[in-house]
Amino acid sequence: MEIHLIWAQENNGGIGKNGQLPWYNPEDLKNFKKLTLNSTIVMGRKTWESLPFKPLPKRRNIVFSSKILEDVETYNNINQFMKKLDTESIKKIFIIGGSSIYKVFYEFATHLHMTIVNDTTDGIDTFFPINNIEIKNKFLKIDEIKLNEKSIYTYWEKK
Repeated sequence: MEIHLIWAQENNGGIGKNGQLPWYNPEDLKNFKKLTLNSTIVMGRKTWESLPFKPLPKRRNIVFSSKILEDVETYNNINQFMKKLDTESIKKIFIIGGSSIYKVFYEFATHLHMTIVNDTTDGIDTFFPINNIEIKNKFLKIDEIKLNEKSIYTYWEKK
């Protein structure tokens, strides 16, 4: 099974401010939608709660939380979750945040989709938990696409 981590970050690794994305980037949102449509997406409870519309349409939404949430498939154990996916013959999942969920799934990741936002926002309080050196040691950059004047999408595969 392929495990894809997908996120956008500022140059300093910042990914969130007060539980929200610290910027509005329509090109990145379109790319996110194109990549994740008709797929399984996995997120933490805080990411789920931050979504303006729940569930994200045309995707299987799964939330990791210590509490069972209503109206969404919920897990609290990664081993149980992986076994369940194996029985369903799922070929690909996207991990969409937040920071603690990225950290848990990073060791299983086979692909990364990282958008670099060339900006510095005051008050960033959430960061991607893996530094760029670790990423470059484990993954090979396959593609890089300029989305707009402020952001570049990069695609990585495990070495």
